[in-house]
Amino acid sequence: MREEYIDLGYEPAKNDLVCEYYVEPARGIDFERTCVNIAGESSIDTWTDILTLSPKLAKKLKPHAFDVNQKTKTVKIAYHMDLFEINSIPQLLSSIAGNIFSMKLLTNLRLQDVSFPKKVIKNFKGPKFGIPGVRKLLNVKNRPLCGTIVKPKVGLSSEKHAQVAYKAWLGGIDLVKDDENLTNQTFNPFEKRVIKTLKLRDKAEKETGDRKVYAANITAPTCDEMLRRAQFIKEQGGEYAMIDIIPTGFTALQTLREENETLDLVLHAHRCMHSAMTRNPRHGISMQIIAKLVRLIGLDQLHIGTVIGKMHGEKEEVLAIRDSCVLNHVKENRRLNVLEQDWGSIKPLFPVASGGLQPTMVPKLIEIFGMDIIMQFGGGVHGHPWGTRAGAMAVRQALDAALGDIPLEDYSRTHKELKVAMEKWG
Repeated sequence: MREEYIDLGYEPAKNDLVCEYYVEPARGIDFERTCVNIAGESSIDTWTDILTLSPKLAKKLKPHAFDVNQKTKTVKIAYHMDLFEINSIPQLLSSIAGNIFSMKLLTNLRLQDVSFPKKVIKNFKGPKFGIPGVRKLLNVKNRPLCGTIVKPKVGLSSEKHAQVAYKAWLGGIDLVKDDENLTNQTFNPFEKRVIKTLKLRDKAEKETGDRKVYAANITAPTCDEMLRRAQFIKEQGGEYAMIDIIPTGFTALQTLREENETLDLVLHAHRCMHSAMTRNPRHGISMQIIAKLVRLIGLDQLHIGTVIGKMHGEKEEVLAIRDSCVLNHVKENRRLNVLEQDWGSIKPLFPVASGGLQPTMVPKLIEIFGMDIIMQFGGGVHGHPWGTRAGAMAVRQALDAALGDIPLEDYSRTHKELKVAMEKWG
């Protein structure tokens, strides 16, 4: 049976789950043998012949390595759906991204992409809000959204944190959020921060006439505490929650999404720690996988990279991730190791560009991502020589210039906040 796992004539069935792996065998190990072992270890096989599985069931459940390409060091494997607990992301990953990474016959292995069949898609709700819901909530239809992270990440009191958020909102920012490592520290307790920041959100809305939102970080030691914090946000009149998706894990995300049917919060996904798994192009899993899992589970916003900021990510890779967030149907791209994906009725996930951004980058961000992007500035707002409010104003001035197809240099002549930003950042 084991040698039959390589089946180059196999056409994946409509309910097969298909994975593409990049494979580097250990020295002296045959490429096809390695692919056979990856297919077996991730499904029905073990290191030696066994007699506990009936031949009939083994034939039904066996994996099919149907595209084995030693030149590109890739293999595509189709898995029967009965191998999985269809609505469990943890079990799925334990199969297709589990023990296989520990096998001695491998030097490197990377899970490049997964194509989910309709049978899987139908078992998940997807984003509750997504792009259309977030735009409706903020009443912003035809432009990118502008966000900021309160800086410094940690160290501010709850009062100071709220004041920084307030100044950003007054300057024109739509969304203010916590950073990834601000949760419930003694100098800035979660509940106190939420109360004070939402109070100033209300004040900013009255003074500007625009909708403003605050995403507090509900990352917590347990799912119970995570949900308690989310419920607290709701009780205080909040509409957003943020979660660190990798440190908390996929069980927490699925639990949060289930509870969000009644919580009714926009869920913002921070991808901190992802590079520990995704950055090495020869080993681990791709950010493409993370993005697809987040959309499938049903969070509403996700950091995907900036192309031009401080974070790692080449343009083609980031745009491929963007496509998996926003498109209803993603076509296969062999060069970028992207598999075809039909999202059915799953809503589009709002992509977020964040990391090292500042106002002069706005035109380029729009050129790269188009309108459906949340441009999120940290130091690029709070590092403005005139302070947070001026930094936020510079962002909105840069956005207005870009939308009006006016060069920043020209626009800055009559908009002093943008002019000072350009003098600082070039």
